[in-house]
Amino acid sequence: MRLRRPLLLAAVFSAIAFAVVPNARATRFADQPCPESGPGAVRICPDGVVGQSYAIKLAGDAGCGPALPYQYRVLNGTLPPGVSLSQDGELSGVPTSAGNWDFWVELSDQDPPSASWCIPKKSQREFLIRVGIPAATIGTPYSFKLGAGVVGAQAWSIVSGVLPRGLTLDPVAGIIAGTPEAAGSFALTFSVLENGGKSATLDFTLTVYPELVFATARLEPARIGQRFRSRVRTIGAVGAVRFRVLSGHFPIGVRLDGNAGVIRGQPRKRGVFRFTIQAQDSLGRLVQRPFKLAVR
Repeated sequence: MRLRRPLLLAAVFSAIAFAVVPNARATRFADQPCPESGPGAVRICPDGVVGQSYAIKLAGDAGCGPALPYQYRVLNGTLPPGVSLSQDGELSGVPTSAGNWDFWVELSDQDPPSASWCIPKKSQREFLIRVGIPAATIGTPYSFKLGAGVVGAQAWSIVSGVLPRGLTLDPVAGIIAGTPEAAGSFALTFSVLENGGKSATLDFTLTVYPELVFATARLEPARIGQRFRSRVRTIGAVGAVRFRVLSGHFPIGVRLDGNAGVIRGQPRKRGVFRFTIQAQDSLGRLVQRPFKLAVR
């Protein structure tokens, strides 16, 4: 009977050790979606673009998670204006200012804890989001104000690189404006002089895309009751292109495949049918063109 108490205590200590072991590893940030730029260095998040939706979700590892939800909060630094961090780790919003935005985030297991076996742990890391300037299109008027977050700017200048032909920089307002005439990617370094004589530099790449236009000028005639297939094409598109009928209508038995831009079917009525097709690329650029299809 005297041996039972030591055995009981040993069993209790073993149970406690078992409960603590799963939480022995330090809480840390997962490598994705913001991998380290080097061992223990700042974590680089996917780039954003002014005026375009941004959404990523941070992830934790070790500690009590994922059995208990991780929690995230900004300790210091500055998120891109227009972007916020939710408690569950989602960075989302629409950036309103270009630049390099660095900030510190704290990750915790759960605070306050709701499970007796969890001893909350915390981890802090520095993150960086680069927000670029919007792309331009040849032949389309462009205007963008640099450094919306710069207070008291007095003068802007380009210290490296050249703006695309057709665009100019207003040195007082810090606005790039004009109608670009050349496509390409233009690496630029801007210098801004702030109140008090303090200066700063901003590095951006301005991309100018070719104009989005229809390459297809006309459709071959179709014959009543016979299979018809014709594809409308665009040039200058970025990414996938979606097509839709903006106005008018096809002959009965004929339809448009919006993903492929293919008009197909077996027309059941003679005549000349007029319609306007609109194309949209992954940048949201739109172009439209009227067509007519003769059915003989």
